[in-house]
Amino acid sequence: MEDPPADSGGGGAAAEGPAVQVADICWPAGALPVRLIEWKVKAGSLVNVDSVLAVCAPVLQEKGTDVARLPERKVKSDRAGIVKELCIQLGQVISPGGVILKIEECSHPIVMKGLCAECGQDLTQLQSTNGNQQTPISTATVSMVHSVPELMVSSEQAEQLGREDQQRLHRNKKLVLMVDLDQTLIHTTEQHCQRMSNKGIFHFQLGRGEPMLHTRLRPHCKEFLEKIAKLYELHVFTFGSRLYAHTIAGNELHSRTPKKRSRNLSV
Repeated sequence: MEDPPADSGGGGAAAEGPAVQVADICWPAGALPVRLIEWKVKAGSLVNVDSVLAVCAPVLQEKGTDVARLPERKVKSDRAGIVKELCIQLGQVISPGGVILKIEECSHPIVMKGLCAECGQDLTQLQSTNGNQQTPISTATVSMVHSVPELMVSSEQAEQLGREDQQRLHRNKKLVLMVDLDQTLIHTTEQHCQRMSNKGIFHFQLGRGEPMLHTRLRPHCKEFLEKIAKLYELHVFTFGSRLYAHTIAGNELHSRTPKKRSRNLSV
């Protein structure tokens, strides 16, 4: 016989998805009273959905009932978070609807490919379970890494990272310089003249079956990058694909920029 899920009451998330919410985990209102015989968690424990919180024994309602035939009941969490308070003592009877413990819900501030980096919860499963519910599942709404769009963080995390970047730039006494790739640092074409010298030309394909591309740095680009890297933190961008940008930055620009300074180059 499957145990009924514990009810959660109070502290429901608002539409804006506040960073911290405390929910009451209650014994289901329609269930029979039970007696707490064992805790499976303690204050400060990290729990996930379906984590066992406690083990209880049904309270006998009629005389003559065979105690051995009454299965123990497990209290399971219906959400992920951190246990803040245990509200029941061992041996105490839990009435229907009674509060068992309080959980500070995980706001899922960092999400990678649908998984919360804080509690490990698969948010895609939560989404399918909640259906069209309007309450946001995660506060992670900001993409921070161009090359990893699946990594999302909350606005609070993004602001904190932004402040850290600003402090780092102040310490290094540098500003950020955005530089376009095509027609600025490099020239790329699919056409290649066999009579043209191959000196300084980078030949590559972005994938099997893709056309061969030919890229050459503009004159004095190496000297420009060497000098400007001392003054700025360089970031390059392009209207081309992400794969194209990383192929150019990883093979062409880094190979022509001093190793120490090439770490300042990002796309």
